[in-house]
Formats: sequence, C-alpha cells, structure tokens
Amino acid sequence: RGLTIERDYDASVPDFRGDREQLIQALLNIVRNATQALESRIDAGDARIVLRTRVARQVTIARARHRLALDLHVIDNGPGVPGTLQANVFERFARGDDARNRANGSTGLGLSIVAAVTKAHGGRVELDSRPGDTTFSLVLPAV
Repeated sequence: RGLTIERDYDASVPDFRGDREQLIQALLNIVRNATQALESRIDAGDARIVLRTRVARQVTIARARHRLALDLHVIDNGPGVPGTLQANVFERFARGDDARNRANGSTGLGLSIVAAVTKAHGGRVELDSRPGDTTFSLVLPAV
C-alpha cells in the first residue's frame, strides 16, 4: 500500500553468466534501501520504484570493452541520497541517519555488497541522485 513497483523490461536483453543468488541479493539490497528512503512517500501514497532493463552496446568496464551488456536501473522518487554521502555510498557502513538505520535493523553493508557482487561479475554500479529521482545502475557484461 502506498508503493507502486513498475517493471520496464527489455525482452531483447542477452543472456549473461553469473551467480543468480548473489545477483538477486544485490538487487534486493538496492530495492530495500529505496523502500526505506520512500517511507514518507509511502505514507503519502505516492511512492514509486521502477525496475528497468536495457541492452547497452559497446560498453567499457574497468578498461575492458564489451560488445553487449545488461543495463539494470532501480529508480525511485524518494528524497535522494545526500550529496555528502554520494561519494562513499558503496563503502562499508556508509549510512545516512544512523538512528533510523539502527531502528530498522540496517547494518550499513547493503550497498557495499551490491558493489562487491557487481564487481565480481565484471560489472560496475553507479548512482545518480537528486530529490525526487534516484537511480542505481548496474551494468553487467553479456556472455
């Protein structure tokens, strides 16, 4: 209630190899963070998370060129990641409001796990955030 999850999947996304459980956990960590950030918008009834996949062509990841890659975006309309936190958001224990994180059981490891899993799969993770529009992008090379 109060949260809409939109799915916008590109059916032409190529296969890629990876640890299914790790990738699911990485995605769940991002969605969990988004849901926590959307708390006030959920109460207001207008919270939104968009899960979007696209094909990326001719992508460079860590100085390696890939012909095809999966470009996965998790987009929310929450308050955004504070500018002071954005540079370190993928590091262990990088958190915003510590009292809120303790109250909801957050360990501060979620996004560092996302970064580690993405890197282990030869990909990269990026953040673009401003109030009302936060996007986490995972780019994973295709087979």
